[in-house]
Amino acid sequence: MAAPLSLAALFDKLPISSVRWSIQRNDELAGNGDGDVWSAELADPLWTGDVTLDRGLHDELKQAAALIRSLDGSRQAFMCCDPLSLYPQADPDGSILGASIVQVRLVNPDRRILQVSGLPADYALTTGDKLQITQGTMIRFHEVGADAAANALGNLDLSVFPRLPLTLAVNAVVTLIKPACPVIVAPGSHDPGTGRSSVTEGAAFKVLQKKRTS
Repeated sequence: MAAPLSLAALFDKLPISSVRWSIQRNDELAGNGDGDVWSAELADPLWTGDVTLDRGLHDELKQAAALIRSLDGSRQAFMCCDPLSLYPQADPDGSILGASIVQVRLVNPDRRILQVSGLPADYALTTGDKLQITQGTMIRFHEVGADAAANALGNLDLSVFPRLPLTLAVNAVVTLIKPACPVIVAPGSHDPGTGRSSVTEGAAFKVLQKKRTS
């Protein structure tokens, strides 16, 4: 598997109207007539996204369709953002974070807690913000689970979902501006759209998180 294509190589070239992020859980469930339910997580949950492209001129949508087909089905991964979560809610243009380099400070045995350093003092993250963790070829996409603010030293302990990878290491880079998730196009999901008069509309596809990117 080749490395995922960068945002500039594919995502930024697509006339994306929306991405509806969701989670695909991999649970085994059992229950009884009393309403009791037992569950076992067979594998970590995966991010999924329903991507809708803008209605546009035929040539623009033909080019978009060609880019998606160039991924060779699900063989080539690419980086994909949530258009509603390009910046933290409390820093809507990223100017407060600026050029700060945010990294994993400590690896907490509770894999729901991400401990980072390098933030501006008092920098705030809000429930629902997204973040990307990069460690070599490992790239993970997480969601903030509770409001939190950095201390005067720029350190922050943060509740995240899904759980952090077991291989997480100190100094892994945490991206808060345009955090992205490595994904593949779900087999059979690409609709290049329908041409009507001078425009093409209805172009869409579904993406699935790709955890093994090399």
